[in-house]
Amino acid sequence: MQKNTKELSETAMADETQHFFQKIIVTNEEILKLRNLLYGLKLRALNAQILSANSGSFAISYGVVAIEIIRFNEKIQRVNESLASSIGVILGMACELQKISKRNQLILLSIQKAVERKSNPSNYSQFKSNANFNTSEMDMLESQLQKEFSELHLQVKNSIKLCLEGRTVSLQTRIESATIIENQKLFLAVAESFDTALNIIESSYRYLIKLW
Repeated sequence: MQKNTKELSETAMADETQHFFQKIIVTNEEILKLRNLLYGLKLRALNAQILSANSGSFAISYGVVAIEIIRFNEKIQRVNESLASSIGVILGMACELQKISKRNQLILLSIQKAVERKSNPSNYSQFKSNANFNTSEMDMLESQLQKEFSELHLQVKNSIKLCLEGRTVSLQTRIESATIIENQKLFLAVAESFDTALNIIESSYRYLIKLW
């Protein structure tokens, strides 16, 4: 019965670890997706800025809007870099926690065998000290991980608020596009691509909030 309980516990820990690393992979994939999306959006905004400069005085205001798109783009990029950095820290701490946990399991197993063989306690007293130290270290790492998780969740939550700022820029972009006659289709294409990108960005952040 004890063996079955231990096996169930180890299986549960393995499943939990697998789920955790799966979340890391998915998060990195989302960050990479947004990074590629933002790169394409920035190119479109830069082209719109150049086009507005060559389209006469009536398109000057669109150039200002294009700058706002680029600024928003840069803000989201900084958010993504911060998320990537946080994920790197969490991954490093999780790997260290897993390494200490495995080491501690071996130490506890050695102590258990020594007890079963009725060995002199002084022979494995150092093992006990090491096990206690590892347990304290794991508790500390787990506490730090929880703080990092909370910080990551807050970062993503604030990113969704940033998307509201993007909605204002998107509205301005559509209004300016509607007032331009020359090259209007090109300006509208930029407005539509920005709106589409914004939907994808917000959707990704909402997904990451649920994930973490």
